[in-house]
This record gives sequence, C-alpha cells and structure tokens, in this order.
Amino acid sequence: MKTIQNYVAPDAQSMRRLQDRLGYSDARMAELAGLDAAVPWHSYIGGAEPRSLGRQRLFYVAARLTLDEAQWQRVLAAMHELGARFDYEDLRQPDALAAPEPVADEERKFGMLLVSRNGSFHEMEQLREFAHFAHEADVSRYVHSAFYDSDIDLCRFSFADHDGLDDASRDRIFDAARKTITRFEFDGRIYQGGIPPESDG
Repeated sequence: MKTIQNYVAPDAQSMRRLQDRLGYSDARMAELAGLDAAVPWHSYIGGAEPRSLGRQRLFYVAARLTLDEAQWQRVLAAMHELGARFDYEDLRQPDALAAPEPVADEERKFGMLLVSRNGSFHEMEQLREFAHFAHEADVSRYVHSAFYDSDIDLCRFSFADHDGLDDASRDRIFDAARKTITRFEFDGRIYQGGIPPESDG
C-alpha cells in the first residue's frame, strides 16, 4: 500500500491565502481543519513561529474542500464502521429560522485582492484607501490580499512572494494600514489605526 512520504507542510502564507480565498473566519477555518478549542486556527497563520499542519490534518482539509456532502457522509459512516464514536454537526447548514449569512465583497485594486468577509461598506472603503496609500508608497506589488474579517473586526494581510519585500517595504505597508484600517494584524500583533468605522445601518 502506498503512503505519503517526505511530506512538507504548507507554510503560514499558503494557509492564509487559502483563508482569504475562501473568505472564512478563524472559527470556520478551525472547523474546516477539525481543530478543537484548545488549538486556535490563528496559531497556524500568525505569530513568530506558526504551527505546521500535519499531513493527516491537511488531508482532512483537502477532503472537506473536495468531497461533496454525500461523499463526506460516506467517509463519516466508514469511520463509524471502523469503531469510532463521535458526534457530527455540519455547521454550514443554516437553521431554518437563522438569518441568511452575509455575502462577502471583494475587488482587485492595484493588483491586490481586497475582501470584506460580510461585505461591509466601511470595511471596503478602508481597504480601498489602504490600496491607494500602498500604491502611492510603491509597495502594492508586495501585497497579495487584504482580508477584513467582519466577524472579529480585524484586517489581515498576505504578502506576495517577492524578492524585493524588505524591511523598508514592510514598514511602508504598515504605514498604509495604520493610516486607513481601524483594526489590523501585522507581524503577529494587533494594531489600531485609521478612522473609526461608520455604521452600515
């Protein structure tokens, strides 16, 4: 029987890009990876020494993203047949009385992907302003995406793989964020900046 050998885990940037592409909150990414409350998803994408996803955990993520619901249920049934006991609740299925889930908003500006998790007007405005300042500072090419997680009121950035991304460029990106984004994470720390948000309602 063949098995995976010489496994190298995806780096934190790759995991952050996946989260940005999916538009998922940290809580939803933790569900996707099958993490329990003791191990937060953020520990895989932030901090000085991010955790690495083991091959079994990454296999779980890939399976959840690849299999349709009927196929996934067959996998769970096979686990039960092999003797495992567990409860399973698909948190993606909305309750009949639940409000509809907000729709993400995204656009590209100066080569950067700007995403608001819940499509909030004030978040998109802040992201556009950030893109403008980053472009003016000639560092927009270093930013792959800016993702505003509306659920926790926090903006995160993922950087493009680029040889020219030095400390001075990172400082200019930070300055652009500080001028425009109300609450953002940079190098594993959370900062306050920008102008207080206006109500969408």
